[in-house]
Amino acid sequence: MTALLSALSERGIDVGYAAAWRTVRTLPEPVAEAVFARAADVAYRRDGRSVKQLRRNLVRVLPADHHAADLEAVVRAGMRSYARYWLETFRLPAMDVAHTVARALTEGTEHLDAAVAAGKGAIIALPHSGNWDVAGLWLVNRGYPFVTVAERLKPESLFDKFVEFRESLGMQVLALTGGPEAPMTVLKRHLLDGGVVCLVADRDLSRSGI
Repeated sequence: MTALLSALSERGIDVGYAAAWRTVRTLPEPVAEAVFARAADVAYRRDGRSVKQLRRNLVRVLPADHHAADLEAVVRAGMRSYARYWLETFRLPAMDVAHTVARALTEGTEHLDAAVAAGKGAIIALPHSGNWDVAGLWLVNRGYPFVTVAERLKPESLFDKFVEFRESLGMQVLALTGGPEAPMTVLKRHLLDGGVVCLVADRDLSRSGI
């Protein structure tokens, strides 16, 4: 029974994401933005486990003399930011690429250009912040196709959809586990060829080090 419920749950998640990718991009942008902002506010008011964890994280970075109202305003804004990430993810395949890339704000690109021009390749360390897919689209459109590594999601079909989506934007995505080659082997080869590697670097998936 447990296995059956798990399978049904994974199937529901897969169907939900597939439906979102099909329908959200067809909504007028103001309508989609309002729907996702509303969903974020509902999640904030429910104050579930993820919201509580976000609040604990933000307490560590806010000024020590912050007021409770300030913290709650930032938590709510954080939930809206996360909702915006998913909105952009579902809409990105139908968004105007040139317009989207033009809106990306970047600093320090001269260091990336210099590293690639020198034939050394470059590793870009990313935090869990902002929209990686938009950043990846900006990088590809700058002429730097890159390789990245993704943790396998459940269900497998959902992971495959994310990989297919990101590769359609010009990225090369390696599975953290279960691929034909170890990710480190492919990354090393790509760097030696002067390519770019992007890694989300603020989470220890192995739980064994930095």
